[in-house]
Amino acid sequence: MAKRRQQGEKRGGSLLDFLGGGGSAERREAPAQPEGVDNDVYSYIASRGIVPKEELFEWGKARGYTTADIMRAVDRLTRSGKIRRRLDDEGRLVYSASQ
Repeated sequence: MAKRRQQGEKRGGSLLDFLGGGGSAERREAPAQPEGVDNDVYSYIASRGIVPKEELFEWGKARGYTTADIMRAVDRLTRSGKIRRRLDDEGRLVYSASQ
């Protein structure tokens, strides 16, 4: 049988504290606009010709994009046929603009 808390013992945070609705002044950054990320990623890949995945992520992080933003943009651009994913001779994933 579980022990009951002492009468004066305070419980942990409330459900609202966990969800972030507890009135904190901290605000999250707004997610990047998909079209803006797509255009930036496509412009970068088109200007460089062939871009390794690691280089693309470093570039994106320097611009303030999250890894998830970049991956979503790459997926959308690949599905639309604007860029291609392939492996180079060393087995690294690279992106190139379709022609």
